[in-house]
Amino acid sequence: MEKDWSVQDGSDCDLNELPLVRTWPSLAPHAEAVERLVLMGAIEDDEIRDVLMRTPRGVHALPLPICEESVHIESSALRMPWWSDVNAPNSLLPGIYETAQVIQMMEIVPGDSVMLVAPRGNWWTEVLMQLGASRLRVVEIDDGRREELQRRWDELRLDIVADAVGCSVEWCGLGEAYEDAPEGGWNRILVTGGLPRVPIGLLMRLSYEGIAVAAIGEETGTVLQTMTRQAEGEFQAHWLAIWNVDMLQDEAAQRLCDMSPLTEIAPLDSIESARSNKLAWIHANDEPTRDRLGPAALLDMIEEVWSEVEATTEGEEEDIGLREVLAQDLFRMGNVLQRLGILRVAAEHHGTSYLLSPSPEAACYLGMTFSSEEEDGLAWQRKAIETNPNYGGSWNEIGESLLQRGEADRAIEWFRGAINSMNYCERGAAWANLARAHLELGQSTSALFAAQEAASLMPEEEELDELLEQLGEALV
Repeated sequence: MEKDWSVQDGSDCDLNELPLVRTWPSLAPHAEAVERLVLMGAIEDDEIRDVLMRTPRGVHALPLPICEESVHIESSALRMPWWSDVNAPNSLLPGIYETAQVIQMMEIVPGDSVMLVAPRGNWWTEVLMQLGASRLRVVEIDDGRREELQRRWDELRLDIVADAVGCSVEWCGLGEAYEDAPEGGWNRILVTGGLPRVPIGLLMRLSYEGIAVAAIGEETGTVLQTMTRQAEGEFQAHWLAIWNVDMLQDEAAQRLCDMSPLTEIAPLDSIESARSNKLAWIHANDEPTRDRLGPAALLDMIEEVWSEVEATTEGEEEDIGLREVLAQDLFRMGNVLQRLGILRVAAEHHGTSYLLSPSPEAACYLGMTFSSEEEDGLAWQRKAIETNPNYGGSWNEIGESLLQRGEADRAIEWFRGAINSMNYCERGAAWANLARAHLELGQSTSALFAAQEAASLMPEEEELDELLEQLGEALV
């Protein structure tokens, strides 16, 4: 063998040779997050862009009980709680992306009359008001939540804003939802909770050419649909995507779908306190696809990736606090965005995760968002090892970067460090990289040995079979 690799454990690697972090991505302010969705083509309507720019969702969420004002959680892809019991239906504020998609489907025209059922806090109410609704009926099923929504609305002085823009905002329960409708019907109706079937009771309240948007239960899940009234008793429906929302209570759904008499609905419990707010934030993203909008394949990918890797944050398992939970959720969301190829936003999620509670995983995955030629990639891998020297993933990433730069001899040292790391579950990948590095240097015997070790750990990798065959022929 060309060199005795067995005595190498990474001690030949000099961390000080790697660059220091110069670029620290973190979540952008709300307006910048909106602008990015415009550039990505997710927001096409200029009026909706302008309204979303000036109506951040953060003010409508429960207070975030951590001190850093620069964290900008509101611009992340995470859910935010507006109600303290996040297990109750429709207790989370939708994300900016979902908000833009659903509101665009409504095709609001200034002067429209709008009915909003199950409002999910006041954010969408404010957005619809700012888009020019002249009359806005907010139907909140639970009495306690409706009172809280009105209190917060007045506290933010949005009642004054409504008067200034000429929007009449009215609040009611489900029992009064059908009373005193506009002459000719409502121009737009939005239901943000899932319904078991098409809401005939609501559709009969639509105006001619009016649009209703709702998530209807199908075999594949709750599917977002638009329903347009064509003529008397005729409607045109379009299926758009899965919107994985909470189902409305059965009694409420029957009232909306079948025009059945309203039966008593059990009130929702809520205890507004610092502790309950903290618990709401801790559990807001327990279900990664809750309230997310997209094709089934995307939601399945989110479920898979969300639990694939965890960030080993500073808190002990029995003493995990809000900072650690948010750091974990941001890391997982960053990993999802990384899989989707949205690297800049992924890096911001990872960077904010590390800021809240440093973990080698957040630093490593952040480094992976940079190209191999960028020094920041190596710098963040260095940061990961400084956070936890036993995190083998970054040793392997540094080796890969050096190998791509043509520095195979230096790369070998880092691959060996990854193989001998105490905290690395993908040693097969490091062995495979080590084989490629030896092959690059013409060291066929060492390359064959490393490839055999890789194949024993990753027996289903076809590329390794081809590499082994190539090396075996070369040695013969």
